[in-house]
Amino acid sequence: MIIPEIGVIAIPTASALVCIPLAGYYIFVCFYVKFLLNRVENSITHSSKDFSYMPIVQSYVELINVLKSLDDYLSFSALVIVLSAMSGLFYINFSLFILCSEGYLHTFIGEIYFSVLVAILILSASAANRAFVTAKEAIFSLPWKIPQHYKEVKMAIRSECTRDVSLTLWKVYKIERSLIFSAIGTLVTYGMLLGNLGGY
Repeated sequence: MIIPEIGVIAIPTASALVCIPLAGYYIFVCFYVKFLLNRVENSITHSSKDFSYMPIVQSYVELINVLKSLDDYLSFSALVIVLSAMSGLFYINFSLFILCSEGYLHTFIGEIYFSVLVAILILSASAANRAFVTAKEAIFSLPWKIPQHYKEVKMAIRSECTRDVSLTLWKVYKIERSLIFSAIGTLVTYGMLLGNLGGY
């Protein structure tokens, strides 16, 4: 039977060819936005009283737009990647522990692949969300750092920088680091439930 052997190779390969580039792009943009937001925060933190504030505010507004675009266009893709990786982890663990399948090398490689995919996507998106929060706090502290332009800075910040943006999974769940623990708990719970229902 050559068809099942092709399926064993073709399905993971097709999944990897779709998930890896998409996840790689998402992760790269998250880390780059985090880096730029940290630079905005550092430039505000280490600023003097007579620096120009408008380039920092404009950079912050552009980064907000990038985060919003990333969430608008790739939030569903992030959900699909997380759900497919979680279902892959569940299938591998269920077949290993409950069905006692052979082929521990495939199982080990699958565990690493799906675990790294979920962890790095969640950690990069949550890092970008945290960097946005700290940069927003720094932007809102800007009027007190430049007392001679307090009113102008306050007006610029109120008109441009009040939006809250965060990376989500299909605009339903804000991505935070605690999602990793929730996912592990879900895997363990459903694994035990199916194990008990199956009579194993």
